[in-house]
Amino acid sequence: MKPTKTVFACLTAVMVIVMSSAATITLSAKSFNSIAPAANPHQQKKSPPASKVVPAPDDWVTMIDKKKGYSFQVPKGTEFFNNKANGTDVFMGFTPEPTVVGVMVMAFNDPKLTKDDLINFATGALEGLKATKIKISDLVELSNDYSLGTYNALSKDGTPVKGKVLVATDVTDNYVMIVGTQASEFKASEEIIDEIWGSFSMQSGGASGKS
Repeated sequence: MKPTKTVFACLTAVMVIVMSSAATITLSAKSFNSIAPAANPHQQKKSPPASKVVPAPDDWVTMIDKKKGYSFQVPKGTEFFNNKANGTDVFMGFTPEPTVVGVMVMAFNDPKLTKDDLINFATGALEGLKATKIKISDLVELSNDYSLGTYNALSKDGTPVKGKVLVATDVTDNYVMIVGTQASEFKASEEIIDEIWGSFSMQSGGASGKS
């Protein structure tokens, strides 16, 4: 099934539910005490002052969706919600203070889509959350299964936001992960953002069988 604008529109409603309702969680959380920093495909950039950096938490949990065949890790205490909209499984979460990073994962079935199609899907998802002036840049093909980009946008209230977009393709399933925060907090939270997307994996091994 090819994603439609209806799916993107539903994401806005999901965001409201995340903030206001305690719903049934179908993802399972597994305790995870430590996580290695994710490999960064970009060149090292100048780091912000240590006093401005949000330290990565020591305790993480692994989120596993066995039905859709993927997993990833988030800091312990992350508030999360998942729902299904028109065949697309949607996970949304917010890491605990002082990190306050938003995480969204969408999983759906369409064997015809490419990683480029999934980048366009990510743009549509951000539009569904009422973001404007969306730009996904610095695209890097990490492997045959994964591509990574950096997004910049304005939130519904006009606040600049920034983060990473990871797309992954399996033989039949597709995955889009969006991890970000306010643009003013991005540099301080970049290590945490990179560790979250860097922990994503497909249980099947991806289309290449190696992811």
